[in-house]
Amino acid sequence: MPVTAPRTLRRRLAVLLACGLLGLAAPSLAPAPAFAGQAGSGTGQAVRITEFTPPTPNSGPVGITGGPDGNVWFTENGANRIGRITPRGRITEFPLPAPDRFPDDITAGSDGNLWFTEPAANRIGRITPRGRVTEFALPTADAFPIGITRGPDGNVWFTENGSNRIGRITPRGRITEFPLPTPDSFPYRITKGPDGNLWFTMPFANKIGRITPQGKVTEFPLPNPEGGPFNITTGPDGNLWFTDSGGLDNEIGRITPRGKVTRFPLPTRAAGPIGIAAGPDGNVWFTESNVNRIGRITPRGRITEFPLPASSPDSTPFHITAGPDGNMWFTELTGNRVGRVDLRGRG
Repeated sequence: MPVTAPRTLRRRLAVLLACGLLGLAAPSLAPAPAFAGQAGSGTGQAVRITEFTPPTPNSGPVGITGGPDGNVWFTENGANRIGRITPRGRITEFPLPAPDRFPDDITAGSDGNLWFTEPAANRIGRITPRGRVTEFALPTADAFPIGITRGPDGNVWFTENGSNRIGRITPRGRITEFPLPTPDSFPYRITKGPDGNLWFTMPFANKIGRITPQGKVTEFPLPNPEGGPFNITTGPDGNLWFTDSGGLDNEIGRITPRGKVTRFPLPTRAAGPIGIAAGPDGNVWFTESNVNRIGRITPRGRITEFPLPASSPDSTPFHITAGPDGNMWFTELTGNRVGRVDLRGRG
């Protein structure tokens, strides 16, 4: 991977840490202003995208996941809060116990709670559906936890971007860490695979990693010499799909559980694909952070792009998830919005 790709990745991570913090306050509840519109794809297709603004300005929404309570939960990296949004767009914000947490990724655990990473505080957080927060300090200093996911073993797994490890935390908070074979790989996002293992991205090493619930790690080099894999998800076809923002010719990648990689170049150069998630429609959806679009790719590799309807040209759609309501939900890092792609009304 050339020098320009790591610099781009570092800038993206730096954005998360550069967001300003607001003072702590009681949880606020307010209807979110919504921006809705039909997003055309250039192929005669259209989807309806609605955007909702959190009550806190410059909150910096980053990670997002479907919750066990029928709502969608997200992190507010710039506001030091965890957000919850109902299917109709009503947002509640829960401040974290202390400043400078910079919450990043979030996932629903097997215990009925939400779990999230706090990179700057070197902790894993847990929040109940009612908003009660508990934090667990990592045993390794400066581990910088980033990605997090529910594992097949009933535990929660996370990446340690700063210490080059994969971590596991039980529902009671017991943490185990597993070092990676490749130095300075900076593991980023992680997901539960279709094979009962955990799969994760290694942007600076240009590899996809796999770790068993027992901690055995296997690494798969990517064929794109300028690769920079970011996020990863299990697709409806039983394979893993990931975003690759390395170089100008960005792409979506697919890797089988045995490690065979297929590349799908994006129609728009330098689109900056970041988030990716399987949708209830049998396709995979992703964000294009540099060009303000949401993308969709079929299991056979056909790509469609949908521009956001918001007036801001630099919303930076970041991470995306399937919501409990059957729609896709995504965060807008600099646009300070949470977006919904309506799949239920598709014709």
